[in-house]
Amino acid sequence: MDQEKLNTFIRLLQKVKKQPSQTFDLGLIVKEPKSTTSSNKVLKATKKIIDIEKIVYDKSSIDGDIIENLVNVFTKDKWVFLEIKKDISSPLLNQLKHLANFNSFQLLDYKGENVFEMKMPENSRLIIFAERDFIENKISYPHFYRLFGPILSLE
Repeated sequence: MDQEKLNTFIRLLQKVKKQPSQTFDLGLIVKEPKSTTSSNKVLKATKKIIDIEKIVYDKSSIDGDIIENLVNVFTKDKWVFLEIKKDISSPLLNQLKHLANFNSFQLLDYKGENVFEMKMPENSRLIIFAERDFIENKISYPHFYRLFGPILSLE
């Protein structure tokens, strides 16, 4: 784990805003096939820099629960480290697209509201962690990489 590359990656997410919308990017950390670094090692190194919580999206996950966890972490003004271990289904994918484009959630029939909207806090960001083989072979959304600004590749 190259700490300097991770520091630069985090600084980019903190400082850079897309023009002219002034929205900030989502980050992607890609574990390359030969890398021996685990998501827990990356998370531990990241926690030295920022306040972040891990959420795992895997076969046992339900999209609604993951989205609720994301909302809860953002209400605490923390960053999210979302490890992807299964193909992203439509409800979560739609929210990731909305976060990437507008830095907000837009949920229907959520928490007793017809339309629930929540801006991602200014001091929070979303970092997704996934293995390259998984992204290339399991994620069915063809424009997955376009959701992200900075991408950190772990060799």
